[in-house]
Amino acid sequence: MKYKPTTVVCTADQVAMNGVPDEIKLLPLGMVHNQKQDFIVDDESCQMIIDNFKGRRLDLVIDYEHQTLKDVQAPAAGWIKELRKGTDAIMAKVEWTHKGKEYLQNKEYRYLSPVVMVRKVDHKAQALHSAALTNTPAIDGMFAIVNSTGFSGGEIDYSEGGEDAMELLQVLAKMLNLPETAAEEDIRNAVQALLEKNKKQAEPEVVANSTILTLLGLKADAKTEDVAGKIQQLQNGSTGVAAELQALKEDLAKKEASAAVDMALKDGKISAAQKEWASTYALKDLEGFKNFCEKTVPVVPMKNMGLTDAPTTKSAEVEPTVLKALGLTKEDLEKYADKEA
Repeated sequence: MKYKPTTVVCTADQVAMNGVPDEIKLLPLGMVHNQKQDFIVDDESCQMIIDNFKGRRLDLVIDYEHQTLKDVQAPAAGWIKELRKGTDAIMAKVEWTHKGKEYLQNKEYRYLSPVVMVRKVDHKAQALHSAALTNTPAIDGMFAIVNSTGFSGGEIDYSEGGEDAMELLQVLAKMLNLPETAAEEDIRNAVQALLEKNKKQAEPEVVANSTILTLLGLKADAKTEDVAGKIQQLQNGSTGVAAELQALKEDLAKKEASAAVDMALKDGKISAAQKEWASTYALKDLEGFKNFCEKTVPVVPMKNMGLTDAPTTKSAEVEPTVLKALGLTKEDLEKYADKEA
């Protein structure tokens, strides 16, 4: 079974006042009560704590006011060299520093506060991280005094295999650009702030996507391929509309050219033999063809030709240009026209 420990800072018995002992009561046996979390120190706990200490092969530091857990210098007051199970507590053999001895001899420090790893599944003490001399404990009984510095584990998980909760805290703190000794609460707040920041940054994108889906007439849970297909459909539709518009333009141009040619024929500006040429010209350049017709003198007489209601005259009215082209005069026309009539 995989056990997940938590970190608890507590204080044990008062350090003896008569001299500076080289062996002290570090952690009481039985149910340990404190303001953050109760935990158990039984035979199994003692064995786990002692085995963990021996396995690391490192002396455990006794600092001042848990400075090891903070982003400050943390000089040692002493070093825990050995651990053993006593009658009512886990005993620690300590090698005090000169400064540490001086503080104790002068009664400037009176209490010892260990940092303990507690297994969450059964609330048993599992390992010892460090200890500290302190004068500000919140005492809850003879043993198991909770340090008032406010450091609390309780929710820090780590896997088995040699990794402890403090190492995980340091890794998380580094990832969040916090001091490696940052408390769990600071790390939790930093993670929460990061989550809130990412949530706010993602909101505009969600709104934009929602707007796009609405414009495309798609549902809010539409897949990427649905969006791509809709856009492709719109692109194909745009091509069809453009082609249809071009066809309409060409048809209108043909109608306008045809109307202009018919008008030119009616006005005598072109002959029937010129219709095909005129149609091509008008379709290519309608304005150019219209200008040509405006400046061209009628070459085919259109007045009084084939009109049932034309007035009867002694001689037909013919355009001077036609007479000139035939080499005739108006008198010749009247002369021969009278005879035919």
